[in-house]
Amino acid sequence: MTETLQRPSRPSPAPRRTAADARRELRLAGVAAAVQAAGLGLLLLAVPVLLVWATDPRAGSGAGSALRTVGQLWLVAHGAALEIPGGRWTLTPLALVAVPVLLLGGAARRTSGARPATALRDVVRLAGTAALTNALLAGAVAAVSGTEDVHPGLISSVVGACVLAFLATAAGALRGDRLWRAAWLRLPQRGRRFTRLAAIVSGVLAAGGALLAGLSFAVHAGRAADLAAISDPGPVGGLALLALGISLVPNAVLWSCAWLVGPGFAVGVGTAVGPLGHELGPVPAFPLLAALPGSGLPGWWGLLALAVPVCAGVLAGRVVHRELRDVSTARACAEAALVGPVVGLVWASLAWLSGGSAGGERLAQLGPAPWAVGLALAAEVGLAAVASVALHRRGRLRRGGSAT
Repeated sequence: MTETLQRPSRPSPAPRRTAADARRELRLAGVAAAVQAAGLGLLLLAVPVLLVWATDPRAGSGAGSALRTVGQLWLVAHGAALEIPGGRWTLTPLALVAVPVLLLGGAARRTSGARPATALRDVVRLAGTAALTNALLAGAVAAVSGTEDVHPGLISSVVGACVLAFLATAAGALRGDRLWRAAWLRLPQRGRRFTRLAAIVSGVLAAGGALLAGLSFAVHAGRAADLAAISDPGPVGGLALLALGISLVPNAVLWSCAWLVGPGFAVGVGTAVGPLGHELGPVPAFPLLAALPGSGLPGWWGLLALAVPVCAGVLAGRVVHRELRDVSTARACAEAALVGPVVGLVWASLAWLSGGSAGGERLAQLGPAPWAVGLALAAEVGLAAVASVALHRRGRLRRGGSAT
């Protein structure tokens, strides 16, 4: 009797995943992240806009115009400029920017979950693809969102969407501590030190600006309510006005920081609001502007305000002294002096992001002058940091002399 032996068939080996396949998957993940974020962002903005349009009897436009407004808001959230009657709108509500940033970062984490980025070059590849996709989407939205009165700028829409998507997607793709640590360790030691010092000074200054803006608005809350009632927005319009004010709160905090530094800010052409004096003309009836200082502000408040960036510089100098104990005093002072230009460059960029124009004529200039904020902060922080290092070294020498 013969028996037929049948050997179990071996499973065929899984196709080998090559480096080209990994790159393709990351690019597809970047495209998916940008598409998901754009779709959700437009949907989130469409809900309140269509609600206001449907419930406000004064809205004389159709649904198509309301949808084009949604596209314009989405572009403004990416830093796009709008051509409006009589001028340009370049003021970006920074809280509105958080919508695409959070959506892009979250989409990057979700879409790269099955095949996460394992190296910094993978993060760059993913973020680059998402940035290119988001730029193309922004160009398409800009092409269909124009009206007779409002025309989105194509170049600003594409560039803003590209830069924002790259940064937000890269931050979302750096999901693990290992990648963050790898990116941090790639910086030279001096770069890491200046990054920490800039973060310390910026934290002190931002806290002071937020406290100043909050106290000023609380003191002038009654005037803010009066300004809101002037336009008679109604319940839904009032919520929309509140949402607009909230979206500009980060801008107001940065303007308050510019006030603390010294140069202050403008609320129109030919105006100036600073700690040592202010010159105001007619301002728009916008509730958030109720926090502007009145004419009875005492002069000593200005000197007290300038102490905030000086104290931040003193704290930075203390950190430099502690981290560079083994170097000469001259080198430690030189290192402390460089903190000022680094922080000044950071805050000049923030001042530029917080300002812009909201139309023509008087509203063509809103916010702080970036170069003035950067130079003033560089001088204040740099000099205070050098003085702090010198005083700490002198105190250490005295203690060492008395001990011997």
